[in-house]
Amino acid sequence: MANDVRSPQHSVTKGQSPVVALLDRYPFLVLGLLLMGAFTSSGAVPLAGLYVVEGLGEPPWKLSMVMIIQVSITLLANRTFGRAIDRGVPVKILLVTSILCFTAGMAILATFQVYWVYLVIVSVLLGVGAGALSVMYSFGRLFAEQTGRDVVKFNGFLRMQTSLGWMVGPAASLSFYAAFGFSATYYTIAGLAVIWFGFCLLTVPNVFKTHHPDSLAHGGKVPLNVGLLLACVPVFFIGAANVVFVSAMPLYFSTELGLMASSAGFALTVKCFVEVVVIYYCASLIKRTGERKGMLIAALLGAVFFGLIYQATTLFDVLALAALDGIYYGIFAGISMTFVQNFATDQPGVATSYYVSTLFVGGLIGNLLTGVVASAFDFQTTVLMACGFAFVGAVVLAMMRDARTAATA
Repeated sequence: MANDVRSPQHSVTKGQSPVVALLDRYPFLVLGLLLMGAFTSSGAVPLAGLYVVEGLGEPPWKLSMVMIIQVSITLLANRTFGRAIDRGVPVKILLVTSILCFTAGMAILATFQVYWVYLVIVSVLLGVGAGALSVMYSFGRLFAEQTGRDVVKFNGFLRMQTSLGWMVGPAASLSFYAAFGFSATYYTIAGLAVIWFGFCLLTVPNVFKTHHPDSLAHGGKVPLNVGLLLACVPVFFIGAANVVFVSAMPLYFSTELGLMASSAGFALTVKCFVEVVVIYYCASLIKRTGERKGMLIAALLGAVFFGLIYQATTLFDVLALAALDGIYYGIFAGISMTFVQNFATDQPGVATSYYVSTLFVGGLIGNLLTGVVASAFDFQTTVLMACGFAFVGAVVLAMMRDARTAATA
């Protein structure tokens, strides 16, 4: 699959490293590393709330304290790792650091079931561990450039692995938890992380680093890139819109639409399936429209979806619209990373860290607003809020310029 994404560009490092040559011949190893990471790390996400409330017997607000620390550390890690990549630090060092922190966090959770340990120690370790996603995306971008591949299409393949990992990981971890409990589940995730670590040691070249010379001088400050910051704005709003809806969907469908409890699961299955298919083909869309217009299409389709799901009343309505949900989010997922990276092509590490951090912040704020709005009004109102977010993203995209135009202005 990924062998067929060659671009006419000349390979940058071809022949310099046997490992890079092997990856060039078998690029599915790069994709497999991300798939393994997404599957492993996603398994820990749905357990957090259950662990704090049911496992430790603490009130729900204490989970918010853990999440605030963890997300804050993740944002700092993304920023630090992105700058390190653009300063020429080998990718492997950063990725190994993240994976080891995640592994240690899972092992500690399984061994010491104490809230303050989670708050003070584990939240920091998992925050650094979450930085692996940004590093792997940067690795994938640099690998595509250095082996002469179509960057847009390969970025789409990278996002596809994340979607596939998240389709399986959370459900698998919750099923395992229901059968064996918290300790066994966290030890199992730690074991998977060890496999992920071994995969990283075998596949990522020891000296693999950026090929953009002096993209960020050692010790120098990151120059202000207004275009890059602006590109993150629609990513924030569209990403937050998705999080708001996904957070509210189970209760909205079951309590306010009166559908069966499993309806949200069926809708997510349809969405994820369509999303993966759309990501695979969205590179063709970009070639016709460009990244910004493709993002605009995604935002407008998202606004239409939220407007229609607001009026849904039956399971058939929900499942039919789930396909539209998968189309808009598949386009967004397949394009958004390339869209942001193109505003700083000589600093892919910084650009990718901005992109991933924007998704994290959008997710955090989206979750918080979902609870506030649902408490003040109802879950159906949160769908209108998601529609508003998508529309704001579309307005920003309509007003801003393409990356190449902004760079030459």
